[in-house]
Amino acid sequence: MILMSVQAFPPRSGGIQTLMDGFARAAARIEEVVVYADGDRRAVAYDRDADAPYMVRRFSGLKQWRRRNKASAIKRFCEDNSVSRLVCDSWKSAEFLAADMDVPVLIYAHGNEFPKDPNSSKTARIMRSLEKADHIIAVSSQTALRVEAYLPHKGGPELHVRPNPVSEPEPITEADKTFADNLWPAEGTRLLALCRLVDWKGIDTAITALRQLTLKDIKAQMVIAGTGPDLDRLKEIVESANLSGGVTFAGRVEGGRKSALFDSADIYMQPGRQVGDQCEGFGITYIEAGLHRLPSISGNAGGAPDAVQHSKTGLVVDGENLEEVVIALQGLIDEPDRASHMGNAAHAQAQTLLWDRQIGDVLALG
Repeated sequence: MILMSVQAFPPRSGGIQTLMDGFARAAARIEEVVVYADGDRRAVAYDRDADAPYMVRRFSGLKQWRRRNKASAIKRFCEDNSVSRLVCDSWKSAEFLAADMDVPVLIYAHGNEFPKDPNSSKTARIMRSLEKADHIIAVSSQTALRVEAYLPHKGGPELHVRPNPVSEPEPITEADKTFADNLWPAEGTRLLALCRLVDWKGIDTAITALRQLTLKDIKAQMVIAGTGPDLDRLKEIVESANLSGGVTFAGRVEGGRKSALFDSADIYMQPGRQVGDQCEGFGITYIEAGLHRLPSISGNAGGAPDAVQHSKTGLVVDGENLEEVVIALQGLIDEPDRASHMGNAAHAQAQTLLWDRQIGDVLALG
């Protein structure tokens, strides 16, 4: 039996949530899976209707109480059941685990949860948490570099670099297809961004690049799907650029609607950058876009270059250089055969990262 301790899990959206749900579903085809997750009554209602192949127990309340309560429940569960491994979505989910549990512990590392300054206020907490791990999976080479600063100098857990696997796209109904088609606001090349809307994703730069193309009479349009703290600012940028007729904000899109939206697009556009300590840990949506044969434009910060192979599955640009983003985007629009070739390569890459092809290697670590 596999036990998971997670803070980031559906129904909340995001890359880590997608990764952990994919792990649970793939692992459940091999072993029984039990998930101990954060969540309130709405999450409990979601679990009841989700028809997932794993069992979920939710923990709510104040953060410190919740984490300690969950850790105590994990210890009791491991004492009463035959648990083959404990999988944590981050070091935070391992912080209050008992040090004397006789169960292999695997911790995922994504990047932004590890301050670049190893002398930060969180350093001691992170190091104590990682000491409880047998294996750490860093989702990109850049993430691994951030993790290394917090590892014991001798002994300790093994560090592995594994790109984020993805699940097969959800089936598309006719209603899903109609929904996606109706989102596109104008004519021209269809650019899609689908992510949590935070400043370091570079969606503001994507909008400005679109504006530059329209000034050259190049027809292009954009759908921005997702929610987040940057939403209002992005809407203001669209309005100020007089792009309201060429950009649609779709909100959160999941399931078959998400698949249909990817299918309806031409280019995936997320030219991220680093803002303070924050940047892309890997970029699972670039791989999801590849499943639908979309080439991507990504930034060169963080782990994104591990997800997008420059000039093969897309273009990796300096997300802080607007001119570079515009040139990359116009190049893909002007050369549709090249864009199609990249989309096919992105599809081939994504096929190798399907959970069914990756879960065996991950579980072999435990």
